[in-house]
Amino acid sequence: MKKKTGFWMIIGFLIFAFLIYFSWQMFGPTEASDEILSKQAAQKLVQDRYQGTVIQIKLTDEQYHIDLEKKDTIYQIELNAISGKVLSFIKKETKSPPLNQPEVTIKSEDEIRKIILAKVKGTITSFEKITSEDETIYKAVVKEGNNQTTLTVDAHTGEILLSTTTQNNTSSTKRLTEEEARDIAKKQVNGIVEHIWLETKGEQTYYLVEVETQDDREAIVQIHSITGNVMSVSWDDRSSDDDDDKNDDSKQRGKDDKKEDDD
Repeated sequence: MKKKTGFWMIIGFLIFAFLIYFSWQMFGPTEASDEILSKQAAQKLVQDRYQGTVIQIKLTDEQYHIDLEKKDTIYQIELNAISGKVLSFIKKETKSPPLNQPEVTIKSEDEIRKIILAKVKGTITSFEKITSEDETIYKAVVKEGNNQTTLTVDAHTGEILLSTTTQNNTSSTKRLTEEEARDIAKKQVNGIVEHIWLETKGEQTYYLVEVETQDDREAIVQIHSITGNVMSVSWDDRSSDDDDDKNDDSKQRGKDDKKEDDD
């Protein structure tokens, strides 16, 4: 009797164990499947970790098969869909540039100089090449007389992107007025200004001021039109010549009078 009771106890224990194992097999995966990462979560996890762009993602047998593009290279990643653990990370391929892509070339400095001088006449006084992440340009300054032109040129196409011309009128703005020239002349020669005029000889411009003194003498004062410096003072000798003529006449009359007395 005792043997039969023990036998049935063993049978009951085995049946209980089988039921527990069967329940785990049936319900264990269902509970775990609730924790599978969504495609959006898996994609964000991979992109944040590797700083690339997911171009394809597929879920198979609780694993995500992901293609990630980073710097023209495609990587194949296998990701555990439950834990988020990376199971493999393999370089798949490198993207090649288009076959007919034109070669990027930069024009030489001589070519750019010819383009500039064909556009603006003068002499290039400043020339530089400027390279940044976005573009490469040439910048130049051309001078002709009082004009100064600043140009910006595309180094690839030779196109003039910007051209600005300014005029330098420094010399004209510093020129003395006639009134200032009068004052300088009167300080040099005490008298009355009769005439004033402006003359240019070579590259030098100056005022000529005619001043008459109280004793009827005339002076021509030459004054630099920019600096105001007195360049020369010349006197008109007509008054002294008249005095000499008067003295000569007096002497002659004296001789004539003396001759008459002798007679």
